[in-house]
Amino acid sequence: MKLNSRIVGLIVLFVIFGGIMVTTYLGWWQTEGGGRGNGPHGGNAGDGSHQATSLHGTVNGYDLTGLAIITDDGQVLYVQLGNSRYSQSIGFAPQVGESVTINAFIPGSQDSYSAITVTLDSTGQVYAFRDASGHPLWTGGNGKGNGGNGDGSGNGKP
Repeated sequence: MKLNSRIVGLIVLFVIFGGIMVTTYLGWWQTEGGGRGNGPHGGNAGDGSHQATSLHGTVNGYDLTGLAIITDDGQVLYVQLGNSRYSQSIGFAPQVGESVTINAFIPGSQDSYSAITVTLDSTGQVYAFRDASGHPLWTGGNGKGNGGNGDGSGNGKP
């Protein structure tokens, strides 16, 4: 079977257009909070059914989406921060050995903490990752937060 150049051109155009549409949709989905859920780009959206708690300890590791700490009583915990681009955009970069105070909660279906705020004890600098209800600040929505593909005003641009 011989394909003419017009058919090949249409197929290539269709593949490129489809890729652009999928990429645009995924960017919009992340910006509007569709990336909620457990994982490196979503984090755990709060539904108001959680109880916040305060943790204090020393940073044992940091991977842009979460923080490993050793608490004052010797427990090793992993605290989910959420979106890596958001962590970078607010300048969050704790060092191993640094003392931190974390306001966090455990979502109902999870077994690890999700950070609301992290305070670097040496400087008193507070980094916010979720609002008091547990909703991620990076999801945009209602004109708040840092939209993943937005302009920082929450107005994502598909």
